[in-house]
Amino acid sequence: MRIALVALIALVVAATAGCAATSVVTTPASHPPPPTDSAPVLTRHVPCFDGRQRLVGPMAVRRFHAVAAVSCIDGERIYPGHGQWSVRVRRIAAVGIPALQRYFERPSRRDQPKGHMCLDVAHFILTPVLVDAQGRSLAPRTPVDICGTPLGKLPNVPWHVVSVRKLRLMTSAAALAAHCAMEIKDVPAGAVGPLQPSPGGSLIPHTPQTVNVCVFRTEDFEVGRFVRGFSLDRTKTRRLLGGLTGAAPSGDCANQPLFATVAAKDEEGAWVELGGCFRVAGFTGSYVVGSANPSVVRSILGG
Repeated sequence: MRIALVALIALVVAATAGCAATSVVTTPASHPPPPTDSAPVLTRHVPCFDGRQRLVGPMAVRRFHAVAAVSCIDGERIYPGHGQWSVRVRRIAAVGIPALQRYFERPSRRDQPKGHMCLDVAHFILTPVLVDAQGRSLAPRTPVDICGTPLGKLPNVPWHVVSVRKLRLMTSAAALAAHCAMEIKDVPAGAVGPLQPSPGGSLIPHTPQTVNVCVFRTEDFEVGRFVRGFSLDRTKTRRLLGGLTGAAPSGDCANQPLFATVAAKDEEGAWVELGGCFRVAGFTGSYVVGSANPSVVRSILGG
């Protein structure tokens, strides 16, 4: 849906281990089995790696005897009645720790094969914090090749979630229930660039049987913020879409603080101003502007 492409919703990407590149065979170190029953106590006050801790190399890791690990990842969660939030998930592991430690005992490779070129690719690297039986911790440096690509895959250890902390509200409960974004570009006001005039006709490529309506308010005529949302039945959808087919208005039109998006799920839709010239914007290969029937818009969408 083209409308989704201009929604200004922050994307939260969870950190993952880097892709396999080059493997290095090392001799497994001998470490005691992890005491799974004491892991929650040992890790209780151990902070997750946040980029401020000093990373230690493979020699320091070899001298360490980890029995547990801590990691935090960012993600998104929906809380019924409270909306969608970006969250930080704290996890601990107490099984598979020897394999996890051996991975970080690998030295990085600084040799570059003849003719090899590095690609400009960003790698998301999960850095767990290793914890020993006395509750001491360290943050190991990930072994990488000369291009900064992690060596092999991080061992797959079972992580157990111990806490989830809300960071930021992404979509309110009302917007979520209405299937609306929290913020969206004010397309009729030209927030995405120049609009081509329409001679008239529908600006929605495929005529849907029902549509979802999201109403936004803007103060800068760049970004609209969610006000309310609702769905229309077939009768109101047919009447509304028939009222959004006017030609581009002539002369200057004052930007309006309220506008609405009209779209079916997973399909391209239209933007319509709730006042002034009642401009309608759509995307038909480029952004195009037409006009709406004011009485139809007022009776169905309000103002």
